[in-house]
Amino acid sequence: MSISLEDLARKAKVSKTTVSLVINGKSEEYRISKETQKKIQVLAKEYNFKPNSTARALRLKKSLTIGLIIPYLNRHFGRVAEVLEQTAREAGYQIIIAITDDFLETEYDLINNLAARNIDGLILATMMNRDQYFKNPVIKKMPVMLIDRRLEGDDIGWVVSDDETGTYDLVSTLCKEGIQDIHFIGGIQKLSTSIDRLKGYKKALRDQGIGYDQQKVQQTGYAVKDGYEMTKNIFQKIKQGPQAIFTSAITLLEGLLQYTKEHDSEMLNITRVITYDDHPMLDYLQTPIISVRQNAEEIAKKAFEVMHGILEQNKEFSQELIKPKLILR
Repeated sequence: MSISLEDLARKAKVSKTTVSLVINGKSEEYRISKETQKKIQVLAKEYNFKPNSTARALRLKKSLTIGLIIPYLNRHFGRVAEVLEQTAREAGYQIIIAITDDFLETEYDLINNLAARNIDGLILATMMNRDQYFKNPVIKKMPVMLIDRRLEGDDIGWVVSDDETGTYDLVSTLCKEGIQDIHFIGGIQKLSTSIDRLKGYKKALRDQGIGYDQQKVQQTGYAVKDGYEMTKNIFQKIKQGPQAIFTSAITLLEGLLQYTKEHDSEMLNITRVITYDDHPMLDYLQTPIISVRQNAEEIAKKAFEVMHGILEQNKEFSQELIKPKLILR
């Protein structure tokens, strides 16, 4: 059973106000010593202290809820959502998760629905462009942080993977092996993830002295079926297969693997495959696939840290690039 704030303050030998400030993440603002913070946090965990969220919400005139809108619950976004929910819960906030399936109209509806629930802020992987974003009447009324996908301009806060650098490192690895014929299978063209990954691909080719060929680039979507169809297009044009294929998402890799399994699994002995995103199952494939692993945990924690600072301490939003990790196999 959880103890009360009064009991926790008595055990820590501090005031109820001090306990409240520490629990609510305002220790630094009110210059509470590290020693006192640690003592309160240890006791809170030991005695399973649970803040009265209803009373706190009424006192602060907040709902203590944050909306999270993401396109899918795949491995990457699922992990982001999981860590974000855990981090928010520890700070006394509840995350409400909604899925768009990358449909813009669905995103608009979900933003309105969450706003009607009086959320305090919104963390969003958006399909909108900059103009649509700033014309949205709901967006103007609440703190918003973009996640995974960014929009241009220094007046929008975001936390995203460094997609350009991650792709650059990945493609450069193949180029340094002497492979020059690398086809690009990408997602939705207008999204920053697609734009930045294509930039990284082009830059890697240029720095290795390899010419860019638009005919080797396809970008139709991030669904498994998109990966399947784009792979099909490549092998219909090049019967023996290209030297290498880069897939810009794990779902596109899944489509590629599905196609090769149905048609000729020996294709992968001729064509090297590299992918943005990672999955533990890649360690068990007979054909080694080099990948880039996004740091979903850091993305989630940083997004909440920034949003929490905005809501609790009136801090400004920030723009954060999180470096992914190259996984060699």
